[in-house]
Amino acid sequence: MKLDDFLRLSHGHQQEQLWFRGSVLANRYEDTHIYLLYALDLFYVELQYDAAGSKLLRLSAFTSTEPLTPYLPLLPDDLLAELG
Repeated sequence: MKLDDFLRLSHGHQQEQLWFRGSVLANRYEDTHIYLLYALDLFYVELQYDAAGSKLLRLSAFTSTEPLTPYLPLLPDDLLAELG
């Protein structure tokens, strides 16, 4: 699946694709938010949750490696070598 195809899906179908086809790469915590990073084919998806309310606040899909910066300390060395 290409990023453009993913972005054309409804919100529910995007989440379905992540759950069934995506790979969780890392999670991190910031204040009252939980962030989950997924890899799906040739792009990444970040989910932002409200930890207190267990509510999805934002879904961001991207191909750039710049948004991966907060996750770098959490990613395995073999994956970092692929990105480098």
